[in-house]
Amino acid sequence: MRTPLIHAFRKYENLSHSGKDSLAVVLGVILAYSISLYFNLSEELNHWFAGYESVQLDEIPFPLFVYALLSVWFSRRRMQEIRAEIQRRKQTEAQLSNSQQLYKTLFDGDLTGNVVLDINGNIGMHNRAFHRICGPVHQDLSACHLFSFDWPTFVLQLIQHKEINFNKLKVQRPDHRPCFVEARFVYVLGATETDQAQIHAYLVDMTEQYTIELDLERTLKENRVLARHAILVQEQERKYIASEIHDETGQYLTAIRMDVMALQKSSPEQANAIAARIASNTQHVQQSIRALIKHLRPPSLDSLGLIGAVELLINDWRKLNPFVICHAEMHADKERLNDDINIVAYRIIQEGLTNITKHAEASEISIAITVISQSAPALQIEIRDDGKGMDTSQSFDGIGLVGMRERIQSLKGDFKLASSAEVGTVITASIPLETSVKSPTEQAHSDEQQLSIVDNP
Repeated sequence: MRTPLIHAFRKYENLSHSGKDSLAVVLGVILAYSISLYFNLSEELNHWFAGYESVQLDEIPFPLFVYALLSVWFSRRRMQEIRAEIQRRKQTEAQLSNSQQLYKTLFDGDLTGNVVLDINGNIGMHNRAFHRICGPVHQDLSACHLFSFDWPTFVLQLIQHKEINFNKLKVQRPDHRPCFVEARFVYVLGATETDQAQIHAYLVDMTEQYTIELDLERTLKENRVLARHAILVQEQERKYIASEIHDETGQYLTAIRMDVMALQKSSPEQANAIAARIASNTQHVQQSIRALIKHLRPPSLDSLGLIGAVELLINDWRKLNPFVICHAEMHADKERLNDDINIVAYRIIQEGLTNITKHAEASEISIAITVISQSAPALQIEIRDDGKGMDTSQSFDGIGLVGMRERIQSLKGDFKLASSAEVGTVITASIPLETSVKSPTEQAHSDEQQLSIVDNP
């Protein structure tokens, strides 16, 4: 007896709410019918309804009346459950919407470019970072043309290894802008057998870092070229000085020495001729030393200052290039320019004029030296020509422009080069007049003082 009841109770627990309500209504109707039979309620009701024959109340079946009451009660209960279910679903939908919004925010706000691809390389879902890194892409665009590898071969390797990483991968953007990324590709199987496999890609933009590395590599290469050139120029200068001293000064000094020895044994008549030769040879020695000093450092810098020395330099250049119109505008306070600024500015203009003569094929040039006072006072040098120009995106084979830039940067200055074909070239250099960093001359003087302190404790 207990086992069938337990079995029936378990079946009842497994029923849904609507099934339980229907079963309760049926049992209620059966119970009402059984009670009416046992207590003979129909006869009692007929006897009671006999006094109201005019309205025919005895025609209403008692079980139907009980069924209607139970139906109303269960309907009200069911409506309450439906309202509670609707409220729960609204809350669930709100939570799902918030989760989707949070996911979308995290997905789109990530600095990493995320994209979902199919096996054929078609782009599915992607975030804004991917759009920013890879350029303007569309949903129907294939990723096969974005990356610099063979897509079918790559897919076969990815299926085999499940994940492939790239430290530096070139992205072929539709707008042809240079782009390099660090990338990770992951092969993801479908959730079910009918779902297709996907490829999840994660891209980190490395273009700026790669550009900095290229600039650093180019700077190191230029520094190596400058170092070799500096050693070569130093050796050439030593060779030139040795040759000048030996061929010019040495020979004349030897002649003077021989004349002095001959003068001791000569007669008064011969002494006059020997003295004239000594004076002439001495004059040649002075001229040779003066030319050597001018070669090593322009003496006009010390006597006339930067403006006067540059004016002499431009006048000499005009004599050698009479068919080129040269405009000069120079305004600078001599007292505010130290020796390091003077020599660097002079060499910049000298190298600029040399480059114009060799390469520019210009018909008109202009040189301007001014003192500007923006955030800090600085000496600004501008050299402009209307020559054939150059491609500034390419590295320079020569060391002229590189040397100019290194000279300016050695004084914490700024060097800019702007050029275009058939328009000309503009070189702008800015040297700060006030800096906390010691200049090379001051540093050398400081080193000498420290050395003297060590030698003389």
